[in-house]
Amino acid sequence: MIVLAFISALPLAAQAPAENTNAQAATVEAVQIEAVGTITGQGTTGRIAKFTGTNSVGNSIIAESSSKIGIGIATPSSKLTVQGSATNPMILGNNTGSGAGVQGMSTGGFGVIGKSSRTGVQGICTGSVGNGVWGSAPSDTGVFGSTSTGRGVYGNATGSGGVGVFGQSSAGNGVEGSSPGGTAVYGNGILGVFGQGNSGGSGVYGNSSTGVGVWGDSGSSDGVFGRSTNGTGVHGMANGVGVFGEAGSYGVIARGSVGIYAAPTTGNTIAGLFGGNVQINGNLTKSSGSFKIDHPLDPANKYLYHSFVESPDMKNIYDGTVTLDEKGEAVVPMPDYFSALNQNFRYQLTAIGAPAPNLYVAQKMTDNHFKVAGGKPGMEVSWQVTGIRHDAYARDHRIAVEEDKGKERGLYLYPAGFNESKGKAVGPTGKLFADQSPNLENVASSQ
Repeated sequence: MIVLAFISALPLAAQAPAENTNAQAATVEAVQIEAVGTITGQGTTGRIAKFTGTNSVGNSIIAESSSKIGIGIATPSSKLTVQGSATNPMILGNNTGSGAGVQGMSTGGFGVIGKSSRTGVQGICTGSVGNGVWGSAPSDTGVFGSTSTGRGVYGNATGSGGVGVFGQSSAGNGVEGSSPGGTAVYGNGILGVFGQGNSGGSGVYGNSSTGVGVWGDSGSSDGVFGRSTNGTGVHGMANGVGVFGEAGSYGVIARGSVGIYAAPTTGNTIAGLFGGNVQINGNLTKSSGSFKIDHPLDPANKYLYHSFVESPDMKNIYDGTVTLDEKGEAVVPMPDYFSALNQNFRYQLTAIGAPAPNLYVAQKMTDNHFKVAGGKPGMEVSWQVTGIRHDAYARDHRIAVEEDKGKERGLYLYPAGFNESKGKAVGPTGKLFADQSPNLENVASSQ
């Protein structure tokens, strides 16, 4: 029970000092104390009291425990803890000036943390030039999103010119997302995720230990679009998939002086791996080439490689066998497109089963066929014909057999083969792996 008494002090007439008392006492007025009202009520230890009526007090929703203040909770876990259930904001800061409505500061932790089964932190800007959520850090992360299975950062733009998530950095990462098992950065809109880096930074950077570093989904436009004036438009790094693109038409589209640049992290891994048919509308330039299959004699334990047959010309090869007639002759037909595709024919004839020193090409290629003669009746002849392409594309894109290095003079595609340092390599890929020899067996064993 709490009882508070309000008192009134009324002065009485001054009395003369008694004998043998200090004369100064004569200046003290007598006071009459009169109770004019009381306040009663009950409370709980640790609770801050409040007026529940004109003359009564009771518990408020504010409590103090261990030098911590709680609103809506009796045992607060932090210096100020607010707990309850409401449809409106639990904490509202309204500043009509130019300052911040709510500001959180920390020397070693997070300035503001938002935790919710739906939206942890939501920012709304009603103006046309402000920011809904804005984060700034001199050397670390301005805005950081983390999730175990959901979305670290989610941005949604409902207007036609809006951007779901926009990140801009002068030297670091415009947007960086990290997720142990979910989506590091997820964007949905006309531009799902748009990132721009200006001076060596990454427009969008995604890192995931087991999931997808950056995943973009758009119903009508770009799932992920990255642009950088000096750095990387989109950079993905993961133990699984660094950058993954999936679409009904094109999973990944890249444009630039180098449309797609891929380099392995070590010399004996693979820069690019395609699990299906590959189409190239242009010239394919390589240092070497081969096919790789399971070894026909030991498919469970070995691979088999064969090198490509190469030529300084854009050459096609045709071969087969033919049986000579009773005159020791035969006409060898070719496909109906043969002459339209090829020119400058070369012939090879080999008799099978017996010598044929007089075997020869009796008639060169005419109307897509040629004639063989000089053999014995019934003899089988193996033939081979080569032709150089002269179709429209080949005519306009002849391969230069020899080329001066120009600005790359003194540099090498494979400097280690000429006892040169990797500093003499051409381009970034060469500088990265110039001192490592290609080793197909090592590549095979790493798969």
